[in-house]
Amino acid sequence: MQISEELAALIRRAEDASLTASRLLNENKHWRDCVERQLDHLLELGVNFRTPAISHRPAAPPRPAAGDK
Repeated sequence: MQISEELAALIRRAEDASLTASRLLNENKHWRDCVERQLDHLLELGVNFRTPAISHRPAAPPRPAAGDK
């Protein structure tokens, strides 16, 4: 059975589109994995930064005004 040139062109375009879709899905998976690794790393860093390195002194009590002796 012979197919028309138009149909053959549509089949080629469909095959190209399928290959492109497959490539884009693989690329999307790659970038998703990269982002997940970066987020995991940031979360690990966040645990280290949650405890304050410098303790803050409590606020000093208010001083009485000069005329309040």
